[in-house]
Parts: sequence; structure tokens; C-alpha cells
Amino acid sequence: MEDLQVYPVHKCCRKEIVACCDLINSEWPRSKMARLQSLCNSSDKFPTSLVLMLNGTDVVGHLKLTELRVGGGDIMVESVVIRKDHRGKGWGKVIMEYAEEYVRSKGKKMLYLSTRGQEGFYKKLGYEICQPILYFGFSDITPQPVEKLEISSTKKDVINCPNAPPPPPLPTNKKPASQPTLISQKPAKTYMCKHFPHSFVQSLL
Repeated sequence: MEDLQVYPVHKCCRKEIVACCDLINSEWPRSKMARLQSLCNSSDKFPTSLVLMLNGTDVVGHLKLTELRVGGGDIMVESVVIRKDHRGKGWGKVIMEYAEEYVRSKGKKMLYLSTRGQEGFYKKLGYEICQPILYFGFSDITPQPVEKLEISSTKKDVINCPNAPPPPPLPTNKKPASQPTLISQKPAKTYMCKHFPHSFVQSLL
């Protein structure tokens, strides 16, 4: 019989933390030291990394929860991964539902995430497609739609040099139309969110 439990990674032993690091890096390769440092930053106050354990010994899943603004009610869900040999068993739903209960218990109101190709999975869990949000992977960022961002320019950004030489001409060696440049592009991310009713959040406080 399979026994699944979810724990905050900062309450796990070193062996389990290293196994979690290897699991994440199997999906998104990164320096092992940097990954371990990120996991060691997990705490009850966010960011919080959660691990899915099988029979109390095997790390088979992970996700990370980060406040979009310190002390705010919005949480970003990141690095959701289930070990390849256990996918298709519904275990992604198990860790996602635990994560939702966890953030509800902290009085949070909204979960955000981004995905490529797993929109159907998250829709079944009640997530809706939303506008992209500005997010840099650490707390103290106010979420806002990308389309509302503006780049401002002031006079102090411009250096006036009347004696400076003119800029060089633009290159004209364009490639022939018969030789298109092939660029491999990943599909765009889809941003999704799920709102927790205010009355429900208050009942948990």
C-alpha cells in the first residue's frame, strides 16, 4: 500500500533534502550548491518548499511557495515536479491540494502559477487563466499585469554631447529571403490563478 505524505523541506533530514535537490535538477538542471541553498532557505514564513514523500522514505514530488510581496496575500507556486517513474498517478493533485491548505492556513488569498502545456491539469483543480504577472523569483514584488508596465524616461537619462561623433551607419548585410534563420522557441507560458474566498480565509485565522 502506498502511503503519501507532504512535509516542508526544512523539517526533513539532509538525505531527503539532497534527494529533493536531485529531483528538481532532473527537470531543471542547475548548480547543485545553488539548488541546495534555495531549499535551505525554506521556512514556515515563506518561501516554503514542500516535498511529497512515499512510504516515509522516498522523495517523489516537490513544489515551492513564495510570497509575491512580503506579508501580502498572494503566493506564487513554482517548481512543481513529480518523479518521472510516478507520473500519471494523480500525485501532482495530492501535493497541490496540500499546498492550497497550507497557504489557506497562513491566511493567504490568492495562488498564482505559470505553466507550459499543463493548463488542463490546473483547470481541473480550479485555476483560471489570468494576465501575466511580473515576478523575479523572490519576495517583495507586487504582482501586476505585464501589459500595464510602462518604461519611463526622464531628462537625466539623456546625456547631451554636442561634439560627439555621429553614430556608425546601420549594417546593411541582410540575409537573403531564401535563407531564413531558424530559431527554436519554447511555447509561451500560461499564467493561472486561484482565489480563496475571503470568508473562508477568515474562518481559518
